[in-house]
Amino acid sequence: MVRELRTLVITEERHPNEQDILDAWEFAINKHCYLELKWFVPHYGWKTWFIDTEKNTLEELFKNLHIIKD
Repeated sequence: MVRELRTLVITEERHPNEQDILDAWEFAINKHCYLELKWFVPHYGWKTWFIDTEKNTLEELFKNLHIIKD
């Protein structure tokens, strides 16, 4: 099976928040695509998450969100 890969970029220089994750998740579901969520952190560079709504769960993404902020 082939699915499209789309990229969403957080425009501010910051880590994603819960609303960003929820928006990305809903986008991937509505467009039935894989999603690459990118953001830029000063002094660390670009960070990327690959979101597959068939393999990831929202709970898992929220848990990982708290890990990157700690």
